Amino acid sequence: MPKHSLNPDDLLGSREIRFIDRQETNYPSLMRLCLDFDFCVLQLLHKTPVPTANKSFVLVTRDYRLTPTAAISPAFAQMEQLESYVQLHQVDILHDYLFGFVDEDIAGSQEA
Repeated sequence: MPKHSLNPDDLLGSREIRFIDRQETNYPSLMRLCLDFDFCVLQLLHKTPVPTANKSFVLVTRDYRLTPTAAISPAFAQMEQLESYVQLHQVDILHDYLFGFVDEDIAGSQEA
């Protein structure tokens, strides 16, 4: 899965959406990624409105503060849209999260 640009200069701020327990079933795929695999859902507040609103939701890894330039998903205006995206691409997201570094290491060693 390609990483999507997350430029801090375009944002007024962000906040983490927390999933408290497994009884929260509105967004089961997002909840599973966040609780089991250490992902995080961010609500972004944009300086200039994106096509539908000035707020959007993205999926990031928990270390997004250290690497703020990439998000796992594109930005969506609603959590329901992000949930649908995650349901469709969950296998690819987890593969890249768990094994993606292997492909990067192999490519890097072949260039050297």
